[in-house]
Amino acid sequence: MLDKADLSGLILTGIDFSGVSLRGARLHATNLMNADLRGADLTDANLTEADLIAANLDGAVLIGANLHETDLLGTDLSRVRYRAQDLEGALHVTRVG
Repeated sequence: MLDKADLSGLILTGIDFSGVSLRGARLHATNLMNADLRGADLTDANLTEADLIAANLDGAVLIGANLHETDLLGTDLSRVRYRAQDLEGALHVTRVG
């Protein structure tokens, strides 16, 4: 469990955070490219300016997350739980189902 952890600015490329609770975590400008975030709970997390390019977010929870200027290029959001306003300001939002 990494609730409220401060991981801002870290390079976590390819990390396996599948099923991990990151509620309220600070991930500002964190590189999570190709990270495995399947089933991760990112409720109320700060992901501003984070790099989530090609991250696996299958079944992740992004409710209340701040995704302003977060790069979601190549990230499938079809099974992610979120509210429409959570994606405001995110970059390269595709495949929202």
